[in-house]
Amino acid sequence: MTHYCGINRMKEGTDFEKKHTPFIECKDRVKANAYFEVKISTGIPHPMEDAHFIHWIELYMGDLYLARVDFTQFMKPEVKMMVKAPSKEHEKFTLRALMRCNLHGVWEYEKEILLE
Repeated sequence: MTHYCGINRMKEGTDFEKKHTPFIECKDRVKANAYFEVKISTGIPHPMEDAHFIHWIELYMGDLYLARVDFTQFMKPEVKMMVKAPSKEHEKFTLRALMRCNLHGVWEYEKEILLE
């Protein structure tokens, strides 16, 4: 089961939702074909213990798989990566992050980016 939390959910969601949602931080507008930094983390810190931790984070551009980072209970579930924006033939695109908690399943977050 995948849980979806949108932009407003990050600001208004419960602490439980904020601990499990992979919040995407990056510019709202980027240049076509240019690299830009994307940070993915939880809204508030998630426990990283033997019995309860974030297992992985995946990043997609629309349905195109970009990357996956696996974690252990000894790591902070946060990642920064450089992503290349699509060509100018697009007006906008969507970044989608998935995060899996070993106890509470997969959580999803999307952010729309405009192209300059």
